[in-house]
Amino acid sequence: MQGLMRAAIFEGNGVLSVQSVPIPTIQTDSQLLLKVEAASICGSDLHGLSVPPGQYMKPGIIYGHEFCGQVVEKGRAVSRFQIGDRVAVNPRVRCGACYECTHNKGDLCSNAYHSGQTGDGGFAQYALVEERQLYHLDPSIPAEIAAQTEPLACVMYAMGVAKPTPADSVLLYGAGPVGLTFIRVLSLFGIRNLIVTAKGQRRVEQARQCGASIMVDTQVQSVAAVMKEHWRYGADVVIDAVGRGAILPEALPLMNPQGRLVLFGLDNNASSTISPALLTLNELSVHGVLGKDFPAALQMLQRKDLGLDRLITHRLPLEDIAQGMALMRQKEAGRVILLPN
Repeated sequence: MQGLMRAAIFEGNGVLSVQSVPIPTIQTDSQLLLKVEAASICGSDLHGLSVPPGQYMKPGIIYGHEFCGQVVEKGRAVSRFQIGDRVAVNPRVRCGACYECTHNKGDLCSNAYHSGQTGDGGFAQYALVEERQLYHLDPSIPAEIAAQTEPLACVMYAMGVAKPTPADSVLLYGAGPVGLTFIRVLSLFGIRNLIVTAKGQRRVEQARQCGASIMVDTQVQSVAAVMKEHWRYGADVVIDAVGRGAILPEALPLMNPQGRLVLFGLDNNASSTISPALLTLNELSVHGVLGKDFPAALQMLQRKDLGLDRLITHRLPLEDIAQGMALMRQKEAGRVILLPN
């Protein structure tokens, strides 16, 4: 396929611009060309546009790692997919040779290629991908839901680490797009004792619409005070879906003995000061999570009651990506879906 397409290019130093660039062409027999159906803006996309950046993004790449598409071209060695297939994309491509890859820790690959971060991603009309990045999508799943497969895969991996049970009290920090995803998944896991923190009334209302009943507006309320009002004890599980350093020292004293703290949000500029004695005396577990469980996510997408449509507050053409980013920075948006075509 020849011609030009529209794509959001990261120019470095916080600059993202929509430009006309050549449609990518297949270079190896294992590659496929996708027509992007929908893409989703992630909080890490905002971190990458910060100055200094909260996460590394390579200048010159096409932005965006949460997307789905339809196969329009494929290399000669591609066997699992056919022209016209709808697919979800795992943006992380493992190198297969580093310590992590050869010791069953591939999600932490030292040399991974990452679409939308170190290589071209999906904020474009077309995207070039490897066969091993792809998963078949049920044709009945709407594109705006399928575009959320990657963040759902991250949440499902975190759930496997946290192992919440219906008897647990869960404290969730953050009601951004991924926090809202956690709310929906936690509800399907049978979690009834859930407190969610949010910053500002808009975020509070978005979380309520996704099913959260006990909210803490951190602009005007204390997390500890709200917990004391509603729970007799502390939290068995704490999930930090924000990644700001101040959460860690606040959360540890709020946990029950042998509680599990899952650090999901990532901001390289964040830092924390904690008392190690809290971990030892209460036998607390702290888990950083970076992996993705795509099989679990694809299975979860079959649930009619998952309700990822509740997260979506804006649907925008690619040309309006700056507006979508601004809405998320101002906490006026939940999940923002881009429709490049």
